[in-house]
Amino acid sequence: MNSLNQTVYFLRRVIEEDYSDDLSPGYVHHDSDVVWLDPDLISSRTVACRDLIKDMPARPTPDDVDKLTLLYRGRFALDFEYEEWAAAYRDTLHASYLEIVERSVLDDLTSGHYDRGIAVARRAMEADPSAEQIEICLLRLYRVTGAHSAAAEQYAHYAAVMREEVGVEPPPLETL
Repeated sequence: MNSLNQTVYFLRRVIEEDYSDDLSPGYVHHDSDVVWLDPDLISSRTVACRDLIKDMPARPTPDDVDKLTLLYRGRFALDFEYEEWAAAYRDTLHASYLEIVERSVLDDLTSGHYDRGIAVARRAMEADPSAEQIEICLLRLYRVTGAHSAAAEQYAHYAAVMREEVGVEPPPLETL
C-alpha cells in the first residue's frame, strides 16, 4: 500500500509539478488499491493502445495494425516492472500487441505484401527486440525480397539473442 501511495504522489507531481490537494484538478484518482487517470483530463498512449486492441476485429485491417504499431512503443510502466499492480495489465497488453503484429506479418509474408510486412515487423522489433517469431518473419521477408545483407544483419542479432539469452544454438539462416 505504501508503494501505491508513493506512486500516486509521484504521478500527481509528474502531471502537475505544483500539485495541491485543494486546488489542482483531479488528474489522478485513487481508491483503495486502484489508481486511474481521469479520461476527460488525460490521454495516454497505453490506454489508446488498449482501446485500439479491444476494438479490433478478429482479422484487423492493415491500417489498424499500422495504427497500433505506430502507437505502441513497448511495455507499459517499466519503472514499476517489479510492482504487482502493473504486471498483469502490462503483460496482457504486450502479449495482445505481439499476437496482432505476428499474425499481420505472417499474413503479409503469405500474401506477398512484403514491404508492408517489413515495415510492421521493424516497428515491432523496436518495441520488443526479443520478439522471436516476428524477427524470424522479418528475416524471411528480407530474404524473399532479396535484401540478403539486411537478412544477414538481422540474423546476427537473432543468433546473439538465442545464444546469450536463451542458451541455444540458432538454426542456420538458410533454414529460416
